[in-house]
Amino acid sequence: MKRFKICAITVCVILLSTLILSACSSTGNNKSVSEPKSSDPVASGEKVTITYWNLFGGGDGVIMNEMVKKFNDEYKDQIEVKALTQDWGQFYTKLQTAVAGGNAPDLAISHTSKLSELVSLGIVEPMDAYSESIGLEWNDFNENILSASIFDGKHYAMPLDAHPLILYYNKKILRDLNLLDENDQPQIEPGPEGFTSFIQKIKESAPSGIEAMLIPSDGEDPYRVWWALYNQLGGQGLFDESGKKVTLNNEQGKKAAEFVSSLFSSGLVKKNFPKVGETFQAGKGALLPTGVWFTSTLEATKGLEFGAIPFPQIFDKPATWVDSHNFILPMQKKGADANKVNAAMTFAKYVTDHAAMWSKAGHIPASKVAVESEEFKKLPLRQDYLQAGNDGVYLPNSPKLWPVKDQLVQALNTIWSGKVPVDKGLEAAVQSMEKILTR
Repeated sequence: MKRFKICAITVCVILLSTLILSACSSTGNNKSVSEPKSSDPVASGEKVTITYWNLFGGGDGVIMNEMVKKFNDEYKDQIEVKALTQDWGQFYTKLQTAVAGGNAPDLAISHTSKLSELVSLGIVEPMDAYSESIGLEWNDFNENILSASIFDGKHYAMPLDAHPLILYYNKKILRDLNLLDENDQPQIEPGPEGFTSFIQKIKESAPSGIEAMLIPSDGEDPYRVWWALYNQLGGQGLFDESGKKVTLNNEQGKKAAEFVSSLFSSGLVKKNFPKVGETFQAGKGALLPTGVWFTSTLEATKGLEFGAIPFPQIFDKPATWVDSHNFILPMQKKGADANKVNAAMTFAKYVTDHAAMWSKAGHIPASKVAVESEEFKKLPLRQDYLQAGNDGVYLPNSPKLWPVKDQLVQALNTIWSGKVPVDKGLEAAVQSMEKILTR
């Protein structure tokens, strides 16, 4: 009997010690996040309020605010999303400051091209641990769009859209010139000669005051055209495997730059032409290569009959420039709250699933659920350039991508202006880009 009591006491002590150690291990790291106990948006049963930072202004902002309101109405007893639109130019600086100061929002937006920097700085948290609790299937996203947001096998973002470079065209101008096919799309012959010949036909036959093609001769749009052509030619990124050497001054980079430069030097596209977007809106331009975000603006332009297709395949394979908006979970300095994380993920999934509404701004939904919805299929034009989301080539991962890209754009500007030949312009790009990479 005495031995039995001793054994019983010993077992009790062991069990008590185990419980204490278990409790300590679950609370000792204040950065850990306990898993919600169910797949409900809020496991605690209490309403959760989350903060959501985005950088959407203009028409984009109006649509996003409508989506936030719709979500809040549907989840009014469970989740409230408080959206705050930050200034575009200061957005990432403010986000970094907020994370460092322990005041990070629960959810935020990031461009795919910015993700590498945010990941390297420890500003964004992987989502894999939380996806199952809200029923998120990563296979439900476009593979090309999703893969650009994966680092070291981890999902650091939930893709919302793709916004590639596409080609807008004025249907009336091209129809009058008999340059549209039976589907009301431009009859552009293959190859660089076919493309330049098409522009030449417009230039020679269009009424006075009509521009054949509108491209700014500096800045982002001609660089995006160069990137599209560089990848159509099989160009292999911007950097070598070390990420320190810039490799764009190669055969593909030169050929792409020569083609873009020839559009300006030949007079097919006017240099220093002001307000290219407004000119196209006014019905005074036949072709305009720019991003899908211009779609909603053109749709709201009274009397403008236009179409939109993926940026044409001019060289060896289809390719275009692309970037994306993504939902991210900013790091919480004091440790994340499981219910807030779950609520943030629930809202992000809701928006991506309902991104047919978001695509009214012109963007291509990343979610297959949204793309396959009747709401998206009923939208005009989007089906015509949907393929651009698959053809788009993202810039390579680099924590210094944005400042490096700015140097590339500046160097290309000197080529388009005719100040330097292609070789010297690309070599200048290499040198200025590598200075930043090796700092």
